[in-house]
Amino acid sequence: MILEFLYRRQHYKTIKITIGSKRLNAIVADTLTKKIIGLMFRGGLPKDTCMLFLFDSEAKQGIWMRNMKFPIDILWLDERKRISGMKKGAHPGKGFFDFETYYPERPSKYIIEFQSGYLSKNKVAPSTKVDFK
Repeated sequence: MILEFLYRRQHYKTIKITIGSKRLNAIVADTLTKKIIGLMFRGGLPKDTCMLFLFDSEAKQGIWMRNMKFPIDILWLDERKRISGMKKGAHPGKGFFDFETYYPERPSKYIIEFQSGYLSKNKVAPSTKVDFK
């Protein structure tokens, strides 16, 4: 499959982000290919790690669950890095054409994906402060 071929050839940088009082390593999806692939083909995320998607402008950015192997929590952030949407426990589909796309309530410029359960375990709420450079 072409997406898996492309995934194996991507080089990802990581940055530190802060969510509430917790510091995490964020795998950065900063190209179109990396954004399309997201967390596809991975078996999970290491402890204290998430994926950060960077977009050029605000829009209702969707997250799809194609080729995902584990459920995730999703945070959408506006251009001021305020939470503009949350989804807990987004589950992968069961087949190639069986997947759902999730959207925020309001436009976003950034998206952060976590292993499912992170948002509840760390009591992340719409007022939680998020910061990264």
